[in-house]
Amino acid sequence: MSFFDKMKASIGIGAAKVDTKLEKESYKQGETVKGNVFVLGGNTQQEINGLYIHVMTQVLREQDDRKYLDDFTLYKIKVSDAFVIEKGEEKVIPFSLQLPYETPITIGDVSVWMKTEMDVTFALDPKDNDYINVFENETVSSFLKAIESLGFYLNKVKNVPFKRSKTGVFQEFEYKPKGGPFQRSLDEVEIGFVADAQSVDLFIEVDRKARGLSGFLESAAGMDESKIRVQYKHFQKESVETAKQELMDILSRYSR
Repeated sequence: MSFFDKMKASIGIGAAKVDTKLEKESYKQGETVKGNVFVLGGNTQQEINGLYIHVMTQVLREQDDRKYLDDFTLYKIKVSDAFVIEKGEEKVIPFSLQLPYETPITIGDVSVWMKTEMDVTFALDPKDNDYINVFENETVSSFLKAIESLGFYLNKVKNVPFKRSKTGVFQEFEYKPKGGPFQRSLDEVEIGFVADAQSVDLFIEVDRKARGLSGFLESAAGMDESKIRVQYKHFQKESVETAKQELMDILSRYSR
């Protein structure tokens, strides 16, 4: 292996390449992702220190009154230990990983992708990104359908950093009333979920409309917001009708 070939490989010219093929493109939160990582050798032998797959999304951060999107790793696994890839050789490495139950669903501008990273000493680490569709679990689905059936429309979805979740990310769904029983009493309702294999925690923040001088003072003092947390076990299998009644009870209580 010539010194010139090594130098070219270190800056990505004629270096080994990595390409991940997933079994499918759409998954439910908590589902197992399977696929194969294809490593194709370049123009010279290379030592690979390891292969990693990251489950990625973006979070909205704020710094110095500036908001920006930042790539965020939800979960990471090591697919392979160190190995040598020869010139022109192809290796196929199968893998499987379980998506976190808190993986954001891909709705609006929210995206989720699998980033494959090949660790190569003294070289540019080859990467491969594969975007996937993520759908909500049954409990989350029931509540999202239920709140819309109460006359709310989805205004905004965003991922924010959240230390109390296992992934460090919390997906917020901001709803506004367009009709229904809460059109005159609520400005907006934000809901989100923190889940694991056993349960789903539903978080609700209710923003009441300011009415009259007392309502204006409440709003100005930040007293018009109410925060609620309710836990549901997966085996409860919340139906849309049950979720609708529970949301109706909660929102009625906090919209007064």
